[in-house]
Amino acid sequence: MLALVCAAVAVFTCLVVVWVLDRIYIDIEGKYVFITGCDSGFGNLLARNLDRRRGCHVIAACLTEEGAARLKRVTSSRLTTLRLDVTSSESVHRARDAVQTIIPEGQELWGLVNNAGIISPLGPYHWLNRDDIVKVLQVNLVGAIEVTNTLYPLIRAARGRIVNVSSAVALFPSSGTIYTASKAAIEAFSDNIRCDMKQYGVSVHIIEPGAYQGTFSDTDAMKRRLNTAWERLPQEERDSFGGEIAREAMELLIIDALRMASPNLHEVTDAMEHALCSRFPWRRYLPGLDAKLFYKPMSLLPAFLADGVYNFLFGQALENKKKIIRKAKAMEKKD
Repeated sequence: MLALVCAAVAVFTCLVVVWVLDRIYIDIEGKYVFITGCDSGFGNLLARNLDRRRGCHVIAACLTEEGAARLKRVTSSRLTTLRLDVTSSESVHRARDAVQTIIPEGQELWGLVNNAGIISPLGPYHWLNRDDIVKVLQVNLVGAIEVTNTLYPLIRAARGRIVNVSSAVALFPSSGTIYTASKAAIEAFSDNIRCDMKQYGVSVHIIEPGAYQGTFSDTDAMKRRLNTAWERLPQEERDSFGGEIAREAMELLIIDALRMASPNLHEVTDAMEHALCSRFPWRRYLPGLDAKLFYKPMSLLPAFLADGVYNFLFGQALENKKKIIRKAKAMEKKD
């Protein structure tokens, strides 16, 4: 009995210590932070929070002029926007030159947040062509690697921090094969450079969010890309998937994903802020209940069990959508 009490006290003490240490922050007011993908979603919210709450000099990289203008209207003069296409080496190097111009002598680049990413086109792997595959990998993986490599000397000089946005799907397979592959790859990249950069005082942190509405920002565009991929398939391939019902079922799954996605984007940006500002930042962050209660536990299962769960859940969901569509079509015929 005494041993159990001692163990409970030890566990409680450890939890209290972790809780206290987790809430010790460093002052990053006046420091410079570079964020990609600030047109909308996580990057946009993080840029506003660091500007407003932390007093940082944010360098917000946006893909479009419209996105940059919208962000500039709601932030202070501390925030600077610039155009960046992470799939273009020329654009990345122009951004690096701009950053060196923006940061005054005597100041350094404290943080880099690789947030830019795309999720579509979704759908079965065999629906996609090479261009679809390369586009996702260029943005989510190659772009983040090149931005990191290009800005690394500036981060190293500050002994700063790199925050890479992955996804909970990197822990456990989900629909969107190429998206999942790109996020698993960015995790492997992050784990490697974290070890390589430790000797220079640079820390690397991974954000693994579950499903959030910032990821599914344009459902109509996602459905259009899905339909484009479907239309490219030979008729024989379409028939093998179940014909038009399969396409319509995939559309319904996308709509359901949006409905179930959390609107609480601050959970993700809070994790990003912690990685940038905490005295004792974590290596990995898992924002979202689905990430904590589903994806992480599933990643700990033996592969044969995890595969079985995935096949059951996704297969069952797809079949249910097909039944709904067949029933709706049957009722239309009766009418």
